Amino acid sequence: MDIYALPSEDHQVRFPVMAASKSEGQSAWPDLPPELLGAVLRLLPSLADRVRLRAVCRQWRNSAIVFPPSHLHLPWLAFTDGTLLDVVNNAAHRVRIPDDAVCYSAGENTFFLVHDDGRCSLVDLFYGGTATPLPELAALLRASKVDPRYELLQPVHKVVVSTSSAELEEDCRLVAVIIRGGNVIISTCRPAGETNACLALDNYFNFSIADIMFFQGRMYALAKVHEALHAVDLNKGRIDQLPALRPPGIEVIPGAASAEFEMIQEPHLQEDPWPYGHEVARRYLVESNGKLLMIRRWIRKPLMSFSYYAMTEFHDADGYGLDRTRRFEVFEIGHGQWNSRRRWLKVQSLHGQALFVSSPCSKAAPAADHGAQQDCIYFSHQFYRRKMDDPLGDSGVYSMRDGTITRPLLPEPAAVSASLPWLRRFPTWVFPVEA
Repeated sequence: MDIYALPSEDHQVRFPVMAASKSEGQSAWPDLPPELLGAVLRLLPSLADRVRLRAVCRQWRNSAIVFPPSHLHLPWLAFTDGTLLDVVNNAAHRVRIPDDAVCYSAGENTFFLVHDDGRCSLVDLFYGGTATPLPELAALLRASKVDPRYELLQPVHKVVVSTSSAELEEDCRLVAVIIRGGNVIISTCRPAGETNACLALDNYFNFSIADIMFFQGRMYALAKVHEALHAVDLNKGRIDQLPALRPPGIEVIPGAASAEFEMIQEPHLQEDPWPYGHEVARRYLVESNGKLLMIRRWIRKPLMSFSYYAMTEFHDADGYGLDRTRRFEVFEIGHGQWNSRRRWLKVQSLHGQALFVSSPCSKAAPAADHGAQQDCIYFSHQFYRRKMDDPLGDSGVYSMRDGTITRPLLPEPAAVSASLPWLRRFPTWVFPVEA
């Protein structure tokens, strides 16, 4: 399966072909001196160019590992047709996705593919390589009647993949999938040909799930309504030994108060024409500096008794109304002042970090290393298409320091809207790293 990253027509780079015949006194490209290749790599500011260079041959790929980029990169935005948007350089690229597959972002370089015949796999769409099949997980998804093509029901809400850590067995990775109804299926991810353990966590949670993530050897699930956080011990990744029913003594962290905020607390919102309050539309879990954070995204509160005419009076200049993001709140897990029970505590600073949030994939990153703004939340959200030429929808940068939102995220996303059909799925952050 050829799934190496491809440039768009406007950003294509062609490498000249050198004769490989030694008798003609010429060297093949793989024999380029490492120091010369390193000098070229240091001059490549774009991750896309480094991806193309690494794809030439094995020797160039190995050299790219020896000569890492001088700085980390901002994440990209991914769309389900294989379009990748480099936000920093406002450049669109494409990856080859099989025609019979639906693609979900699952973290650093990792994508989760679900084929029309039910097959599932994990694959690195940036640097290629062999896909890792997940037949046991695919069987559970089929048993749950999950059809990835039926977008109106959003059958797969989110996919998360653990990284190897001291809390898990060596070379152990886990994959968790939220399917419709808030159920979670978790599977090991072993090399092709090895049997995976799978577990449907239908009875572990008695609430609608807002988000899940792997953190310090556990899987955390956040309740959508009351924001209680449930922690499941993953037993070093040996999930085949976990009980099928919710075990006793599972840790639960109570939710945080979510009273509506007053406009006077947010001076930049005082001119918001919507007079009927705001509500929390989405909650995200993110790990930052070794801590687990919960992020709330607030929007205008809908009022069902409004006529269509009355609702249009409160649309912003760019056409967004009720589902418009107005502010964010960030909480971390701490201890209460009067007892030792853990609880959500509101924070005012990200301590040099920047947050990148989207429903399918969110992450924190050092702002200075990535060229991002400190104490800012980069968000991307799209429930449905407001405008055919606006693929990013409700996106922007929220400052925790003064509460302001900078929009749009990109004035004119390059070569994205023309390739996208009408979708309900959200654009999602992906976090490419060189490996």
